[in-house]
Amino acid sequence: MERRNQVFVVLASGFVLLGMATTTPGVTWPSVAESFGRPLAELGLVTLLFGSGYTLSSAINGRLIAGRGLGPVLVGSALTGTAALVGLALSVGWPMFLLAIGLLGLGGGLVDAATNTYVAIRRGTRAMSLIHGIFGIGAIGGPLLVTALLQLGLPWRMAFALLAVGQVAYVASLWLVSRRLSVRAQTEAETPGLASARRQSVAWSLAVFFVYAGIGVGAGAWAFTYLTEEQGLSDTAGGLVVAGYWAAFAASRLLLGAVGDRVRPEAMLRWSPGATMVAFLVVWWSPEPWLGAAALIIAGFAHGPVFPMEMLLTARRFSVSTTTRMIGFEIAAANIGGAILPAIMGFGVGLAGLGVIPPFLVVNAAVLWVVITLLGRQPLVARSPEASAPVTIGP
Repeated sequence: MERRNQVFVVLASGFVLLGMATTTPGVTWPSVAESFGRPLAELGLVTLLFGSGYTLSSAINGRLIAGRGLGPVLVGSALTGTAALVGLALSVGWPMFLLAIGLLGLGGGLVDAATNTYVAIRRGTRAMSLIHGIFGIGAIGGPLLVTALLQLGLPWRMAFALLAVGQVAYVASLWLVSRRLSVRAQTEAETPGLASARRQSVAWSLAVFFVYAGIGVGAGAWAFTYLTEEQGLSDTAGGLVVAGYWAAFAASRLLLGAVGDRVRPEAMLRWSPGATMVAFLVVWWSPEPWLGAAALIIAGFAHGPVFPMEMLLTARRFSVSTTTRMIGFEIAAANIGGAILPAIMGFGVGLAGLGVIPPFLVVNAAVLWVVITLLGRQPLVARSPEASAPVTIGP
């Protein structure tokens, strides 16, 4: 195996674990709440702590990489995640559990941002799509792991213990390849209008990630309730449709990874948001529940490629040093959008009922299309992932 492919395999294994660690706490929650005597409503506190840690660490990703280097930051973030998972498995009280959840978010945000930084700068369309499709596989695997363990009569702590074992192997693998975790320099020709264009790129880029995540999380969070309570599907059918939505979401990224660099990110971004909007229009219009359910799954497939493609183009819009900061800010914007827009949907449901969900998704998909178009008009830095010799960011 080529040396750079060895690095990618290590990073991919970390993204599987990241996906599992992101979804496992929610599935273990009823058992956790029973163990600590907490009300089920306090899941909101758990997700708030995890999300806050994730957002904070991803936002400071660029500063840490500039000061420490990409390899040490990834190793440190993986160690943080390992400590958090051990803490969750061994937590003897509610405060310890909350502390470990916040720590898990901190480690996860850094792994996410630092890995995306490396792949965006050093690799291409295929690797970026695969890494995000692999995350989706991990996100599906977390609930399956917990369900299997509980069916076997094992405690919820076992799920975190097994993830911690996997994390230890990930840390060891990262340590072995850490010296190869560098990014490539590039020369950017400054022109009189370039600084202003870069400021516009920053604004539109953050808007893309904010709206994108809000649509994805909002559709995934509210789809089951809408399909079962408003459209009359059974709980089983509704659950299968939501699972199909997330499976299609991951499948589109894996398919794009299989196609490889033959697909230009700019071309993909011309149809993806438009197709998402049309699919949500069908969900809104559909006279039959099965048609709306099918359209929702298609929306997941169409929506999936936007994040990895925009992440890849970030490395082509900015200098290397700016890219390391921007990717962290973009992930932070996605986390905030993924929290705020679904909450606004909930406020709308409280005022006008579940019927507001499809038009809300249509409007936001249209907004996403507009901001992606505006961002696409900004200039790119003329380089490819193979354009220059590798240099390490940081000391």
